[in-house]
Amino acid sequence: MQVENQNIIFTVFNKNLVYTLAVFEIISAVIVALFFTVIRAEYIVLVLPFVFFVFVLPIFMIGMRNKIIYRFTIDELQYRGKNPCVIKWADIKSFHILDNSLELSLNSGNNISLPILQFNKEEMNKALSLYIK
Repeated sequence: MQVENQNIIFTVFNKNLVYTLAVFEIISAVIVALFFTVIRAEYIVLVLPFVFFVFVLPIFMIGMRNKIIYRFTIDELQYRGKNPCVIKWADIKSFHILDNSLELSLNSGNNISLPILQFNKEEMNKALSLYIK
């Protein structure tokens, strides 16, 4: 559990980012080796913007994807995993944390089940108790 901009967030380790960074690191090492052996020095300046846009910029875009799973804002609960959903706090009647799921009872009579993943159940219970009365 982390607090970011007055929002409570639960994040998971982003494996996609780590694998992508490893691939980019290998490709970058090959390009640097080519710069010092095969490619003439004049072309290095021409290739640098291309290398930035292809190898550096995507790291930031990929790194921002699928990291935050739960975000608790003042107005709503946001789940960003599989089957994302946004639920207003006023629409939630009660909640129960089971072994590996979060069961939400809505005022409309519907029930929603969201996964807990590897999050600390006590922290999630504490965070939910702040918003659901």
